[in-house]
This record gives sequence, C-alpha cells and structure tokens, in this order.
Amino acid sequence: MTDQHFTHRVEIYTTSLVIAGAYDLAIYRRVSDAVNGEQRRFLPLRDATIAPFERAQQVQRVPSLLVDRGDALLIATLDEAAPPPDYPREEQLRGVVPVTAMLFTEAFVVRATMHKRPDLSLPEALERITDQFVPLRNVQIFPLLGGIAPIARDFAALSLSRIVALYQIDAPAAPSRPAPADAMVPASPSDERPFLE
Repeated sequence: MTDQHFTHRVEIYTTSLVIAGAYDLAIYRRVSDAVNGEQRRFLPLRDATIAPFERAQQVQRVPSLLVDRGDALLIATLDEAAPPPDYPREEQLRGVVPVTAMLFTEAFVVRATMHKRPDLSLPEALERITDQFVPLRNVQIFPLLGGIAPIARDFAALSLSRIVALYQIDAPAAPSRPAPADAMVPASPSDERPFLE
C-alpha cells in the first residue's frame, strides 16, 4: 500500500470572505464530486489563506483551516490534481450539452458553462439536481458591489441553494406570439384616424 493522495488547491467564496488552501483526498475525485460527497460539515484545508472578499490585502495565512460547507457560495479550483489514468472523465460528459448561464447570488454574479441533458430545459435540469454544489466551467465571477475586476476560473462548484436568480445566455429566442385574427384584417380607409385628433 502507498500513501498516495490527491491534492486540489481550492478557493472558497462566502458572502464576505475568500479562503484558499490545499484540499487533500485519499482517492481521486473532481472538486465538485468531493465536496458533494463530503460527510463532514467542515472542509479541512492546509497551507490556507483567509481574507475579506473586497480587501485581499488583509490576507491572513494559517497552516490549517476548517471551512463550513454551508457558508460556501462557490468553491473554485486553482490547481487540480492530475486524475489517475483510468479515471473516466470523458464518459461522465457523454450525453450532455453545454449551456451558458448567468447565476446571481447575494454576493456576486457568476457567468459560466453548465452541462445538462439535451431533453431538459435549464430549470428542469436544476430541479433534478440532488447535490449541494453544481459543477461549472469557464467561470467568471462579478462582485455585486463593484470596485473589483471580474475573477476568472476554469472550474468551480456553485451552491445550488444560494442561487437567487439565473437566466440562460445562449437560449434560443422564444417564438413570437401570433397576432390575434382580427388584427390580421387590414383596416379600411374610413377606420383609420389620426392618433391625436
């Protein structure tokens, strides 16, 4: 037996804090799978930093830190552990299609790519999610209060229960409503009156 472990470097956003650190796993899992599968309330991080969301210069470094999963709005991957050769990553994406969405939380707005079954609308897909965190790709984080440049991350997991509102950016345009039948009949000249008499 070896003491092999897999370490993701993660960044956790709450409503007021940004926390980063090394998240160690005994077996390989993606970050979203790992945090959704956690049985513990607190995520253990080592070599961690913690800072106010809008005052990163006030960062504090600590050797280890516990973070309450219930307060995490978004968990982003800064550096992902390499999966083992037999990890079926491509098979997990089979049969799904990407959609781009804007997702609003109480602290920031997230623009990201989600994956769903092609026969489900985005609301239907979200209703069927049983995990606490939704996996996202090509993530951009926009603070609501401004003053901070948007933050880009390749992968993140967003707390499903903390989504306040959302819309799909690349949704097809809704078909226009057909005009009522009487509106299709051209008016006779005697029916036409100026808007203002």
